[in-house]
Amino acid sequence: MKNNVLIPLLFAFGKLSAQLPETDIFICDMKVKDGKYEFSDPENISHRKGYDNQPYFMPDGKSLLYVAVPDTTQADIFSYDFKSKKITALTSTKESEYSPMLTPDGNDISVVRVDSDNGQRFYKFPTKDKSAATVIHGTDSIGYYCWLNPGSLAMFILGNAMTLQVLDVRKNVRTLIASDVGRCMKLSNDQKKLLFVIKQNENEWSIFEMDIATMEKKMVVKTLPGSEDYAVLKDGSLIMGSKGKLYRYDPKTGGEWNEIADFSSGLGDFYRISVNAQGNRIAMVAFTGKKP
Repeated sequence: MKNNVLIPLLFAFGKLSAQLPETDIFICDMKVKDGKYEFSDPENISHRKGYDNQPYFMPDGKSLLYVAVPDTTQADIFSYDFKSKKITALTSTKESEYSPMLTPDGNDISVVRVDSDNGQRFYKFPTKDKSAATVIHGTDSIGYYCWLNPGSLAMFILGNAMTLQVLDVRKNVRTLIASDVGRCMKLSNDQKKLLFVIKQNENEWSIFEMDIATMEKKMVVKTLPGSEDYAVLKDGSLIMGSKGKLYRYDPKTGGEWNEIADFSSGLGDFYRISVNAQGNRIAMVAFTGKKP
């Protein structure tokens, strides 16, 4: 299934990192007025040649973590401060780090690291000492992830088929949840369910939810055609982009994806999406070079 491996394998091996697309991160203020969503004009916060991607809002909403590849080989984690608009490098290593996220206890930043042997493993490093990285065992071949709770990690595992596996961090035990999955994984607002994508075939992709306590899963909604990245809003609804437009789906009411914003003229095609915990700011990743 070629669509499953397009983006993940771009950093599965160091020699392929030159294929990373040129992207920038855009920020919009967001609010709901009289039942309608309103967005400010997108602001480019990275604005440089190269790969700037995988935005993650810190829980306090004051900063955003992201990945930048300033050349063709080295990826590091950077932080953007919204008040000062200052960009700070959080890692500066010989390895490449991707997918930054704060750990559930708030003490560490977790990342996917491409080691010198081209293996992909999961690491965390203290927020107060960025050089003291430690590996989390049982995470070989990880591509993407989502913390379920302090003891459990949902992992997108690279292989002939991309699989979703849950790791018991304390016991170092993996449980297979699904195959042919997409890269995007998000927690529900009540932290009780994991949302993820299963790609049934080339054209049919669906968002599923897994009960974290029982690991039972069920389908929520089909994705927009060709799209797999989404975010969860404060009211539990989902947003997803397609061809420069932003759509919303409410699982409580069902129905269809409804357009809530059109960024096609100013922003163009975008894909990865992140929303802050306060629900008033959205980050989108747009292609500034040729779309792969």
